[in-house]
Formats: sequence, C-alpha cells, structure tokens
Amino acid sequence: MRRYLKTSIPTVIMVGIILATLGADGDLIAAGGAKPSTPDGHITVDLHGGTMMDFVWIKPGSFLMGSTSSEPNRGEWEDPQHEVTISKGFYLGKFEITQAQWIAVMGTAPWTGKKHVEKKPNHPAVYISWTAMEEFLRRLNEVAAESLYRLPTEAEWEYACRAGSTTRRSYGDDDSPLGDYAWYVGNTHKAGLPFAQPVGTKLPNPWGLYDMYGNVWEWVQDWYGDTYASLIVIDPTGVATGSARVMRGGGFVNRARNMRSAKRFSYDPSFRYSALGARLVRTK
Repeated sequence: MRRYLKTSIPTVIMVGIILATLGADGDLIAAGGAKPSTPDGHITVDLHGGTMMDFVWIKPGSFLMGSTSSEPNRGEWEDPQHEVTISKGFYLGKFEITQAQWIAVMGTAPWTGKKHVEKKPNHPAVYISWTAMEEFLRRLNEVAAESLYRLPTEAEWEYACRAGSTTRRSYGDDDSPLGDYAWYVGNTHKAGLPFAQPVGTKLPNPWGLYDMYGNVWEWVQDWYGDTYASLIVIDPTGVATGSARVMRGGGFVNRARNMRSAKRFSYDPSFRYSALGARLVRTK
C-alpha cells in the first residue's frame, strides 16, 4: 500500500468508579450517588489515584464510510464508499490517551529518551504499539472484571470523526480553518514544535471530540484490508486476518492532505512512533 507517514522514525491497578452516566434513553444511571459529569451523558472515570479519563457518548446511527472518487488526495483503499450502520451507542475518549493516563495504568513511559517527544502529563502517550495497547486494555478490563474497554473499530472511529458530516472534514472542505482544529506539520514542525501537543488545545468536532485530526495517529481495532465491502453493512469489524492494523486521523508530522475523515493508514502491530497513540472506547 502507499505510505504517507513520515519515515524518519528515529501494577495491576485499581480502576476507579464511574462517577455517573446517562442511558441512551436519557435515564440516569448513577454510581455511588454521584451526579452526571455533564448534562448530555458524557462520563468521567477515575483510572487510578485521581487520574481521570473523559468519555463522550456516541449515539447509534448510519453514515457513508470511505471517500468519493472526486475527493482530493484520496487513495484507492478508501473504496468503495458504502453505507454503514452503527447499531449500538458507545463512549469514546474525548481526548487521545495522555502520558499521565498511560503511566497510571501501566507504570511505564515508553516515550522516555525518544526523539520528538515532549514529556508532560497532558501530552499524548506515544511510542505505543497496538500490541502494547492490548495489554493496557487487558489490565483495565481485568480490574473491572468485565470487558468494558477496547479500541474503536475503524467504522466507529470514522463515524465519530465525521460527527454527521459528509465533507472531507467534520467542519467542511476548506483547508484554511485546519489549524484551528488540528496539530499538523504546518503548525508544529514549521513552528519549531516537532512533537505532539497537549490534548484538547484545538477546537472539537461537532460531537465534542478533540484531536480527531492530527496530533497523533490513533490505533483502531481492525486488521487492514485493501478495500471495503461494497454492501450496506452493520457494525463492521474489518477483515478477519491480516499483517497490519489500521491507524486513523493523521499526526503532527503530516501535511493537510492526511487530515481527512476517510484517510486510512496501517502498520505492523508492533510499530511504535512519536506520532502514534490511541483513544479508548468504553462500552455502555
């Protein structure tokens, strides 16, 4: 497949309680008598010792996944554009996983001593492989005693990224506002900031998710396949097997052409990089 990623790649814990949430029908689901963290059903979880993670409720719905033949800078692996239904709502991380959150769960800092990293708690956790993410998730779920946490599927990620839009980006097709929404090469490397930036410092998409474009690429659950199914599909999970896992969203090392809702990339599950991290799903 064609590559756009820049190639100069140079204990068990206790999971805190869910503060509160709202069901899909608006009913309050309380935990320990706490109030919901926001009026629209978003939740905040204490991972460990006051290290919090915010989640945004993503309602079920349908969308067109992939890109049309007329979309600039598209790749043939975005074919064919097809209708996808996400039948179950889910909570998606409001931000990319931060260094503080990774350390709270894993007790490690894989980015230490690596190039192009700003070592700060609110910067994205980077140099994180897909395989390492599976261990991160295993630890969270083991302590929760149920499978609450996972990576988003590729379809869930694009659905949440688009946030109801049909344009190249959730805010439209114009390149000029991109710097208001994304950290990419135009406002990082070219501004003397050759590393991922603090999460949540750009504008969110219409569903309240930050850094869906740029900052760091995000691992998703799926194996990579060269094309999509040309059918109307419900809750797709990608091809059954493969050699590479999908990454989405673009990173601070990339040009504007990679900051698109349909943009796909992939790499070996063991791959680690300064512009590669993830965000979590928490199931209802």
